[in-house]
Amino acid sequence: MSDSPTNRQQLPGDDAPYDDDDIHIIHSQLMREKDEPSEGFSPVPIVLLFLFGGLVFWGGVYIANFGGKFRWDVYDPNWEPGMTAGPAVKDKWKTGERLFMNNCKACHQENGAGVPGSYPPLAGSSWVVGDDHRIVKILLNGLSGPIDVEGSSYDGAMPSYGPSGAGWDDFKIAAVATWVRGNFDNGAPEVAEETVAEVRAETAGKSGAWSGAELLDAHPF
Repeated sequence: MSDSPTNRQQLPGDDAPYDDDDIHIIHSQLMREKDEPSEGFSPVPIVLLFLFGGLVFWGGVYIANFGGKFRWDVYDPNWEPGMTAGPAVKDKWKTGERLFMNNCKACHQENGAGVPGSYPPLAGSSWVVGDDHRIVKILLNGLSGPIDVEGSSYDGAMPSYGPSGAGWDDFKIAAVATWVRGNFDNGAPEVAEETVAEVRAETAGKSGAWSGAELLDAHPF
């Protein structure tokens, strides 16, 4: 039985010479082969390097000029943009509201109604609208133990916002006291920073929180 013809192109043996057609066939076979996969190294474009370096340089210059040297006291939450530059004017009412919402609202509630049995109301409270020295003392040293507010008893504890607590200055103490006394339909006069400074000096030797009895002895209704 004779061999049947095939479509495959036959190449000469190893010892036979190759003509141009044979070489073309071999090259076409090699061209079909793919390179083995490998991890290559693509250099970062020089333009991108310059761009990144420029951004880093600009960021450093910006922080150096506008970073306030990372001082904690540079930021003023009461600053408002205006047409003319000048010293920041502290707004006692806005500061008092902000301090109350951030520190007092959880216990005394946003409407000043308090929590029955635990935290007394501030709305219509004689403890608030009476002698302003009383509320300043409470803010400076805190209050602990049972008290009676408008016929209801409360036995919670209020932290100190003075030297032994949050460390508020005279302005902050006066601001939150003014806001509480002027809000919730209380209608009481504002508390001056000088009043806070006076009370602070008088009670400098006081350690621990005030009791209701101590405050009523010094400032009866």
